[in-house]
Amino acid sequence: MHFLFAWRYFRGKYAFQAIQIIAWVSVFAIAIGTAALITILSVSNGFSDVVKSLYADFYADVRVTAAKGKFFTLNDTQYHALKNMEGVHAISKVVENKALFVKGDYQTVATLKGVDTSYGSINQIKHYLKRGQTNIGYKDQPSLIIGIGVERKLGLFQSMLGDTVQLFAVNRSGKSFTQIDQLNNLSAKQSGAFSVQQEFDESYVFTNYLFAQYLFDLQDNQYSAIELSIDQNKEAVVIKQIQDLLGPQFLIQNKYQQNADLYKIMQLEKWIIFAILALIMIVASFNLVGALTMLVLEKQKDIHVLGAMGAKPEDIQKIFLLLSAIMAMIGAILGGAIASAFVFLQQQFHFIKLGGSSFVIDYYPIKPMVEDYLAVIALIVLIALLAGWLPARKAAKQIHGRL
Repeated sequence: MHFLFAWRYFRGKYAFQAIQIIAWVSVFAIAIGTAALITILSVSNGFSDVVKSLYADFYADVRVTAAKGKFFTLNDTQYHALKNMEGVHAISKVVENKALFVKGDYQTVATLKGVDTSYGSINQIKHYLKRGQTNIGYKDQPSLIIGIGVERKLGLFQSMLGDTVQLFAVNRSGKSFTQIDQLNNLSAKQSGAFSVQQEFDESYVFTNYLFAQYLFDLQDNQYSAIELSIDQNKEAVVIKQIQDLLGPQFLIQNKYQQNADLYKIMQLEKWIIFAILALIMIVASFNLVGALTMLVLEKQKDIHVLGAMGAKPEDIQKIFLLLSAIMAMIGAILGGAIASAFVFLQQQFHFIKLGGSSFVIDYYPIKPMVEDYLAVIALIVLIALLAGWLPARKAAKQIHGRL
């Protein structure tokens, strides 16, 4: 019964046409806010997915490092046990440390990451190769796959592949140095250049792990990490087996744990956006408060008639709260439909483009998520209750006054 009265009041005619216009303006204000909120959250999801995919391609499924210190020792028995473990598809020895790269008058510090030939099955760097090939060379004939950011800093981006680069690294003996010639000094040739994203492009250079061991004065069984490609359905089991095999002195991390701060920040950014837009929608709901207040004034006769027929104050209050909910939900449905249509068109035709030419994609990525729709619906319900409470109380008091 309450809903029928509320629906009749929404659809009915009013003595002042302006009241109906204001009511529909309130509905469309909520519709526009809802469409904007869903669209922006979907774009945020799209960008998050792009960033996560880049990180997922660059990082291994599982990474084993020392719980303390930069390097650790792993014997052949342990390595082969890891390699033959059920659920492990590929494994690579990794030697990673900072080095100084010098080419003529240019120099820069970057991370040298030594890997073995199976690394192509763990890291998808081959898909981001801009020129050359993914050749890491050998211990005595090393090759470098250089990020385009490092390449620019060394003045190599306009040169032919095959140029020789000098590498300098601190001697692990712990001796202090005052000049560059007191560092370990080796050279290697560039075989390729990659571009994933700026963070990686300006920080990483790949080479053969045996050459890296030699540059950093490591022993044959010393590494900075072991990286693995695994069956994702067995991730928890594989990680537990690795931990049991190697013990607590090793740290085993999946992709999320390797970049936990990044994922937390992206999620936090999304809900900060939601909170800001929610505040805007709450401010916009003042239109709804005004419209409902005018409707209460318009329906004073009806309220007194309902009171005479035995309606209680809480009945009147429920009617106007439902009226507020009807107006808000109609706006939400319209806004959701507009946003869904926009999302579908952008997914299919990519008609809104990103400016510039240095992005991985040339259009705004977009990804709708059910939880976003549910969060927006919850917000609309809250707005309806907040906006309708005072006008509904005002209407109920008219029954109190009569009683």
